[in-house]
Formats: sequence, structure tokens, C-alpha cells
Amino acid sequence: MKMILTAVLAAMLVIPARADENAAVPAKSGWSDFFKNLKSTLAQSAVGGERKKGRGAQGVAAVRGAGQAKKNIADPNEPGLKGDSRSAKAKKELGYDLKLEAAVDLLGQGKLDEGLEALESFKADHPKHRAEDVAKAIEGAKAMIAERSTGTTAPKE
Repeated sequence: MKMILTAVLAAMLVIPARADENAAVPAKSGWSDFFKNLKSTLAQSAVGGERKKGRGAQGVAAVRGAGQAKKNIADPNEPGLKGDSRSAKAKKELGYDLKLEAAVDLLGQGKLDEGLEALESFKADHPKHRAEDVAKAIEGAKAMIAERSTGTTAPKE
């Protein structure tokens, strides 16, 4: 009997404390999580584009035999283009991602109006680059501005 009474008293002491802990947690906007995930998506490795996926080591055969005069061989002392079109495209997209990341950083710092302007400017300049992410980021920035002006936090859709 004493054990049952002790268990009931312990349960009564624990249950209100747990309810108070849950009530004390403030509501958090789901948009901040979205922007954190977007920022981590935009962060890229310095050598990420240079690695070839799915390919092992490759060998190059040595050329023996007749001398190699200047038959269709590029002169190493002649100025020319470096890299290929794939690396040029990767560099260009990395630059776009850096601009987008700067706009997301503004939102993370609490500069919502400037961040929204930067996102809309980015969308106007580069309409096809990460179009879905940019559109959702603009929607989120507008929602965060609305939350700030009303003082409430609405849950994310």
C-alpha cells in the first residue's frame, strides 16, 4: 500500500513539471530552419567541382617513335585559355551561389528588409539559377517580415 501511495505521489509531482517545461518553450519560426538548410546547401567544398565522380585512376600512354615537331601541338609559351567549359560553368555558378548566400546571411542576421531586397535583385539578375529555392526564400522572407510586424510566429506550411 505504501508503495502504491509513493508511486502516485511521485507521478503527481512529475506530471506538472513536465507540462510547465513544454509550455515554457517559445514557438519558433520554421523559416529559420529553412534558411539554415539553404545556407548549408549553398556552402561548397573548394575542390568539389574538380573531383571526378565514379572514375578511377587513369593512365596516359607515352609517345615513342617519330619526333614531335610543331604539328598541331600547342606552344606552352603561347598565351591561351586555361580550363574547360565545365569548370568555367562551375565557377560562374559558384559566383551566383555566393551572391545568394550573402542574401541569406542578411536574413540570418535579422536584416529582413535588406535580405528581401537582395533576394529579389538576385531573382531579377539570375532568374533560372536555383529558381525554386530563391522563390521559396523570398516567400519565407516576406513571411518573416509579416511575423515581425504582427509580433506573432505563424507555423510554416
